[in-house]
Amino acid sequence: MKLQYSVFLLLLLSFFSHSQELYINTEPASLIPKGTKVVRLHHHSIFLNEDSEPGSQSSARILIPQISYGISKNIMVSAAFQISNNPFDVTANSGFNGFKLYSKQRILSTDKQKYHTRLSSFIKYTNHGKWNSPNYKFMKNNYDLDFQDSGLELGLIATQLIKKLAVSVTSGFGVISNKTSDGTYDDKNFNSWHNSISAGYLLFPRKYKSYKQTNFNIYLEYLTSSIISSQYPSRYSKFMSTVAPGVQFIIMSRSRLDFGYKIRNGEFANEFLVKLTYIIY
Repeated sequence: MKLQYSVFLLLLLSFFSHSQELYINTEPASLIPKGTKVVRLHHHSIFLNEDSEPGSQSSARILIPQISYGISKNIMVSAAFQISNNPFDVTANSGFNGFKLYSKQRILSTDKQKYHTRLSSFIKYTNHGKWNSPNYKFMKNNYDLDFQDSGLELGLIATQLIKKLAVSVTSGFGVISNKTSDGTYDDKNFNSWHNSISAGYLLFPRKYKSYKQTNFNIYLEYLTSSIISSQYPSRYSKFMSTVAPGVQFIIMSRSRLDFGYKIRNGEFANEFLVKLTYIIY
């Protein structure tokens, strides 16, 4: 039993020892350890402009339970489903609104003291179909593969840790399925290119002594989405960018609490999110 506990403790320490690369809005290139299960619960509030939609609710509310599992040191998988309201319905309602499957594969890993480099590939598939008419999308003048649209994305993630600072770059190619419920409203599939740069810094503790210490990290992320197809829905913007600051608490090297805010360019709706993560042994 003591040996099992020691192994588990080492597992926790290895997972959270570089906590500043556990980004809020993007995935790091690092994988969770083999045999580890991680459960996560997101709550997102997208602040819609009620003036442009008379009678609508003031915000979209999205709840996402998720579980991840380390198949091996080189492959991890995760699955999530989504419960959301219909923000453009005058009657209060909520229900199942899609799912996401995700896998990450290690390509390169180099380690030095207080310094490491990671490179991974990923594949993501999402299907959101309950309220797939354009009149019921959270952001009607753009797309979002994670929250409201269906499609497939492939990409690469590179993460560099230098002491207390971790910087990560993600680039992915996506195929968006823009099938609507009646097939008559600007029904076009299109290709997209997503890029992001994320930075995380460990503020506290100043000196790591025990896994019982609470870690406090600050983050700043910049995310972009570009439509690269010549044919796409005319109501969509060809480019959208998001600045996303956030803070994170890691408690007892096993639980993680995130708070983030997405500031989108132009007239796109901003968003607040809370995320709770917990390791199951």
